[in-house]
Amino acid sequence: MSLTQAQTIFGGIHETGVNDLLTAFFRARPRYLRFGTSLFVPATSVMATNVPTVTFFGQTVHFQVLASPIPAVDIVPGSAASSALMPGVNEFTIRTNLTFSVSINNGPVISGPLQVFGLCEPFVAVSTPGTGQIGITLKRVEIVDITPGWLESVVEALVLGVLQTMLATMRLPFNTITAGAFGLILLAGPIAETDQIKVRGNAL
Repeated sequence: MSLTQAQTIFGGIHETGVNDLLTAFFRARPRYLRFGTSLFVPATSVMATNVPTVTFFGQTVHFQVLASPIPAVDIVPGSAASSALMPGVNEFTIRTNLTFSVSINNGPVISGPLQVFGLCEPFVAVSTPGTGQIGITLKRVEIVDITPGWLESVVEALVLGVLQTMLATMRLPFNTITAGAFGLILLAGPIAETDQIKVRGNAL
């Protein structure tokens, strides 16, 4: 069977190309890599995003979350680097390190890094023929080497929200993975497999 299968256009972008796009996106919008309360980020700027403090048992919690390096994807079949959270059919992983900094009631700042893997799948964010966009759904996260288990679950829930916010505005236009002279009417995909994000459709 041909690459296009029942359609007339096939488009695919290798994971290295997706990572190039992620790098370009986050370098242009570094505020999506750093979130912090007013103690760490006085106001939202090009470089960082201000978020509200958290109150816990009457204590005011200031915090900062910094992602470095820029998140990178590993599409099915997964490599050894993604063994902590192996992707399945139409899934891929995204990985980065997150540095958390916390201060309670303006006390001493406690910081520490976490190695984080996220399990993702692609979805159609905008289906407009010719100018549609593919987005990323983050389904779950896995953090390496946190004990006990209940603490890992709590931190993973927090990290899931942080990474979902980071990826919420990340979009991959159809024309990035199809020939520039053609518009695409999407009929199949996006599908994550063989180290690529794939789409199939007909010419516009």
